[in-house]
Order: sequence, then structure tokens, then C-alpha cells
Amino acid sequence: VSTQSTGEACYRALKTSLKKTDLPILISNFYSQHVKPCCAEPVEIKQTTFKKVGVLMKDLEKQGIIVIKEQKKGVQNITEVNFAHQSLRGVKKLEKEEEEVEEEENIAVVQAFTSNAHVTRLFSLYGHKKGDILLRKTLREHVIAYIRSHELADPADKKLVRLDPLLSTVMKTRDLTATWNQVMQKVESNCGKCYVISLPDKFPITVKGELPPIQFKVEKRTGNKKVTIISNFEVFGIEAKELAQKLQHVMSSSASVVPGLKSENVLVQGDARKLASKLLLDQYKIPRAFVASG
Repeated sequence: VSTQSTGEACYRALKTSLKKTDLPILISNFYSQHVKPCCAEPVEIKQTTFKKVGVLMKDLEKQGIIVIKEQKKGVQNITEVNFAHQSLRGVKKLEKEEEEVEEEENIAVVQAFTSNAHVTRLFSLYGHKKGDILLRKTLREHVIAYIRSHELADPADKKLVRLDPLLSTVMKTRDLTATWNQVMQKVESNCGKCYVISLPDKFPITVKGELPPIQFKVEKRTGNKKVTIISNFEVFGIEAKELAQKLQHVMSSSASVVPGLKSENVLVQGDARKLASKLLLDQYKIPRAFVASG
């Protein structure tokens, strides 16, 4: 890095990065927080004729651009900046080429809850109706809000909650008190269960009840040949035809789409469990919990 480009980075930092409200500022902080980010290429002060940050700052002071004051021995601050200095005129912000960062978009599966007839009385207080989907965080926030607004926290024991008729009904219990954790677990267990699947570039899919993992079933056919039947993948936004094509390429054997009980399955020649599992985890980014072990 040349001495000239380092000086230009200083001008750019003073003109486009440093603000009056930042003053006073340690010269070391000015260099690391403002000058270095304004360099067109990585800076090593030792590779310039300045050799040290302090020498570089003294040069700026000699030009009448900044004022440096020693706070104590070895600790120097920039206290003033002449923002109208001729060297700063026309200085523009560094335009860096934006690097295209390809973000890896994964499939996300979140367990959620539905407000059923049993718990609707509680959650209707917070604007929810029967059948509404509640994420765990939202559900717990509502329960906490109810307990606090009705002053149900036990003053004698902060770990306990006194159960009023509504909480007792929702929790299906006759106990007079319960721990905070027990309240949360009971309320969750008495809600309907569902899963929210977030897919890249698609609307989220909601699956009520349990979410079965992608299954592999190995069967023997004529001549003792093995085939692998793969099912339950379409709920994760995977198209049967596309999966069959990818498996055919990976396995170097035929793969076809076949009808299943609820949706289309993929049939692959041979035992494809290991390679198919790897494909689903690595390329489709299916969470491991939802890919059955081979």
C-alpha cells in the first residue's frame, strides 16, 4: 500500500466517515475505525513511509487538517478537524464493488400450536380465535402476560403460580399451584400440535398434527433385486420428478416416480438409503430430525 493511498484514505475518512460528535477520538481508534475501512485495499502502516500511525497523524496536523492533544503520556486524541480544509474538498465516499454473496437458504421446520376449543378462552384475550396458529414464543408471552396481569405469581415463592379457574381449566388440573415450567408445559400439551415449514422462495406450509420424517423403504423384487421407495418428501416442497432425476444421477441407476398412499413416491433401483439421505441433508437442507435413518 502506497503512502499516497494511505493519505487519501485519511482524507476520505475525515470527509465521509468521522463526525463532529465523534470528537475527541484517540488517534488509534480513528485509524482503525475510520481510516482502514476507507482504504481501497488492505492497509499495513508499516509498509508506508509513515511506518507508525502517530507519524501519519502528525503529518495531517502539519497540514492544518487536524489538532492533536496529548491526554496523558503516550495517549493522543484528535480534538479538532478542519472539515473545510482544501485537501478535503471534492473527496467522495469510497465506492466498493459489492460482492455477490449467495446466501444459503435452508428449509426451516418449527413446531407450533393451534388454539383449539380447550385453550381458546385464554388466547382469545389476546386476539386469537379457534384454529389460529401460535409459535411457542407467542404462546409463552401470552401465558406470562395473563399471569402477571392477574397477579397470579406466588409472592411467597417466585417459582410458583397460583392457578385461577381459567388456568386450571386450560391445564386440566385441580392443583392450586404449579411451577412456571409446569404451567407452560401443560398449556402447550393441551393445544393442538402443528408444524410450520418455511421454504426458500415459497409461502410457508402448515402441517397439523405430527410431521412424519422422509421415509426410506427397501424392498426385494424379482431376482432378489433391491429397490428403495422414498416417501413423505413433498411436504418439504420437494417435487417427485426433480428428486428422481437427482437420485438417478447420484446413484447412476434408474429412478422413477410412482404413486403412493397420499402423494407420489420415488422408486430407486438398489439400496439408496445412504446416498438419498445425504442428498436430502446436503442439497435440500432438510433438518436431520426429519430424515429417517437408513
